Amino acid sequence: MTLMRAWLKPWVCIPASVAVLAGCLIWLSHVRYELSLESQRMMAEKKSIVQESSRFRLEIASLTRPEQLRQYARDTLNMAPPKPMQVIQP
Repeated sequence: MTLMRAWLKPWVCIPASVAVLAGCLIWLSHVRYELSLESQRMMAEKKSIVQESSRFRLEIASLTRPEQLRQYARDTLNMAPPKPMQVIQP
């Protein structure tokens, strides 16, 4: 029992509790730093995804223009408008 009383004296408990609280503060600081890095990484990823999405929308808009489709059909697929004798009239 006397050993227990010696251990629980205030001058022993106070530094131990301060050390535990300091450790908790250091851990919380580390967690906050890691969250900040992850947040920055996610913001950079979001920015690149938004830019890529914008680029894809522009590409879709340019590829679906009628003039662009006609040129692609002529140049790449070797297609041409039908000749009058190839069209069947009902």
